[in-house]
Amino acid sequence: MKKYIIVTALTGVIVFDFLAFPQTLLHGGKILKKAKNYQSMIPVKRIRKIRLPEGYHEGLFIDGDNVWVNNGKGGKTWVVNLHSGRVVSEIEPVAGFSEGITSARDGKYWITDWTEKKLYRVTIEKGKMTAECGISLGPARPTGVIRVGKRIFVITWTRGVLGTRYHLLLLDGLGNILDKIGIENISEPSQMAWDGAHLWITSWFDRRAYKVDIEKLEIKGYFRPNVKNLTGIAWDGKSFWVTGTKADLYQIEI
Repeated sequence: MKKYIIVTALTGVIVFDFLAFPQTLLHGGKILKKAKNYQSMIPVKRIRKIRLPEGYHEGLFIDGDNVWVNNGKGGKTWVVNLHSGRVVSEIEPVAGFSEGITSARDGKYWITDWTEKKLYRVTIEKGKMTAECGISLGPARPTGVIRVGKRIFVITWTRGVLGTRYHLLLLDGLGNILDKIGIENISEPSQMAWDGAHLWITSWFDRRAYKVDIEKLEIKGYFRPNVKNLTGIAWDGKSFWVTGTKADLYQIEI
């Protein structure tokens, strides 16, 4: 493997691999960037709040009258009824740090895990997730995942000596990686939702949800729901539901 050498005043010589950021080298020059007609901030209205138990809230998934809330740091996935606001059931996670969650059809689900650096396809029986397969994405750490028709999108973070690089992976229905797109202008991208026309990507750092034209690879604008450390986002057909690492669940209307 090709090596490079950096000479520093304090430590002398450091040798590191050229492939410290393999994700950045393989996306073929495709970049998710701002559109020329960027819309800036999109006005929204917060119309409802559901209190969530204390946890480490990550991805959201709408399932009929319920929303599923993934919890990192080994926490269970909660199934929260949107009418009563109550946790109606809990599901044991497939691994140690659940991030995104989306449908894989046929009663199965795709789950990303930050610690294991994997995308899992799981079945759920007797309140427990069981992996059918685990696709390694290392050295990248996956966050959000969303299925759009036959396509699956996964956000990844790749950390290295030069900082962190963010990418959007495009996969087929079996989990094979088809494309890799660099993400610009979204700092610390977390989770995703699909509203039928656009992809929405949350920024943990900026506390914004960005509107993305996935065909043109353009960021069209954003809304800011005033949720600290914004993570999960889901679309119920009429409005968005969002949460944050330590936040409650909010219904947002554009």
